[in-house]
Amino acid sequence: MQFTIRVFTVILFIFAFIYIRLPDQKTVPSAKFIEIEPNEMLVSFLPLKQGEATLIQLSDREFYLIDTGSPECTEQLLTMLNQHGVGQLKGLILTNPSDDHFGGFNQILNQYSIQSIYIPELISSTFPIPSAYQKNKKIKAQDEIQINQNIKIVVLSPIEPLSLSPQANSLVFQLIHKDVQILFTSDINQEIEQRLLERYPLKSEILKVSDFGGVAGSDATFLEKVDAQVGIIFSSDRELYALSEDVLERLNESWMDVMILEKEGEVQILSNGTNYSLERVNY
Repeated sequence: MQFTIRVFTVILFIFAFIYIRLPDQKTVPSAKFIEIEPNEMLVSFLPLKQGEATLIQLSDREFYLIDTGSPECTEQLLTMLNQHGVGQLKGLILTNPSDDHFGGFNQILNQYSIQSIYIPELISSTFPIPSAYQKNKKIKAQDEIQINQNIKIVVLSPIEPLSLSPQANSLVFQLIHKDVQILFTSDINQEIEQRLLERYPLKSEILKVSDFGGVAGSDATFLEKVDAQVGIIFSSDRELYALSEDVLERLNESWMDVMILEKEGEVQILSNGTNYSLERVNY
């Protein structure tokens, strides 16, 4: 009997030792996790091999993810999110249901607790999200998502369904941190750019260039009105989304610093609401 008690005690001790020594992987800050001040916002444009994904980090370690990249890059995306110390998502914003924006959705849904999922109302039926999932929030032009007291998202498009193309009806919005504005254009074409110019002042410090820098978007007048200081181009090896030399020329003529993630690596924008700094991170 005494022998049994001693063995049981030893086993309990071993399990207790292991439990104490092993950290919770979701709460341990990684090498790429950055502690930021309460008035700051960190926006990381993730250099996936294919597709778009952008991570917004707040000072209280709340995270918002914009798009989920392509299906073939899901493991790459999960690795990057882990390196940023993401344990759960306060919000997931999906701009259109194409593979390059929605491709990693199921894996993200399985991996993380997500408080809210935002999709464009006018094309909500095109997103293959389980109908039983109750966290969907359908948003439309002029809606606002209040992230915190100083940070909000203002939805600009889609205004009305224009075609069967999910790209033309993509979600377009400004991420606004007081005086610092980032314009996200998903995959819109020049027709949608013109409609936006007719309705909104689009001046922004940072522009997420539409359609991987493809020929269908980034009209010269649109770029002039946005008047961005930095342009971000995500990577695509699909011929359909090849980076257009004409678009690249227009971006450079607008005196914009063009950041092609395939070459630059991850681009991080750290904003305090008045100014911002830009850093490159190589994986």
